[in-house]
Amino acid sequence: METQVKKMAIQAINNTIQNTPNNSGNKTERNSTPIKVQLGTAVTSALGVATAVAVISKKQGFSLNPTKIKQTPIKDWAIFKITDEKRPNEKIMKFGWKEIMGMGIGSVTGGLLGGAIFDKKENFKSKCQEAVNQILGDITIPLSFVALPTMLYKNFEELAKKPVDNSNLQKASKFIKGNKVLKILCPTLVSGTSLAAGIITGNKVSNKLNEHFSGKKTDRKIRITDFAPHLDDVCLAITLMAEHSPFGDIVSKFVPIALTVAGIETGRANPQNREN
Repeated sequence: METQVKKMAIQAINNTIQNTPNNSGNKTERNSTPIKVQLGTAVTSALGVATAVAVISKKQGFSLNPTKIKQTPIKDWAIFKITDEKRPNEKIMKFGWKEIMGMGIGSVTGGLLGGAIFDKKENFKSKCQEAVNQILGDITIPLSFVALPTMLYKNFEELAKKPVDNSNLQKASKFIKGNKVLKILCPTLVSGTSLAAGIITGNKVSNKLNEHFSGKKTDRKIRITDFAPHLDDVCLAITLMAEHSPFGDIVSKFVPIALTVAGIETGRANPQNREN
């Protein structure tokens, strides 16, 4: 009798183990995206950004003629060229808010198309929702939040250079400009605080918009990958704060790569991974 009870107990434990969902396996399944989708959307997102960069280059007066590009040293290509003190009047490709928006839209459009081509049709709605999160939450709203305060602070800094009018605002500007620590700290705080506010606001607005159109509660959290596109905001702040800065030029070269992440996240979205 005792042996039979033991056998029944062991059998019950085995049945419990077999019927218990594998949490780690489910988590992997929820977060996984087929390699075909990941690679496909990476390529189409990169093509979207590259197309936008080509248009920007043409508008800023750089040649897209393959023969001319081939004859030009790589360091002098529009995408790689930076400010040179020895050649101060040479044209450098600049990324303002319009250019950044163009690259962001190009990336997300490319990712959306890649997702439609390489992924299942039933996941396309999730990709459209993610596109809203990327365009509004990760690009447009944070960019707007950074651009306006940064430009206002730039005007505040310029007061120190104007003829003396002894206003309190001008005195404050001169004091900050004359202090090595405050000269770096103040614009950093302005841009950093604006960016943080823009990220939070952008996420909330895009979630609400998706809720309105889908009729379903949306709680898409801020992710680590969301911070990659914000390199554009940092670049814009540096550009506005320090025009013709080699450092700003170097940082801006990474913006197209960072914005490609927005397209990849759009293309790989599905109902499962948008809940994480």
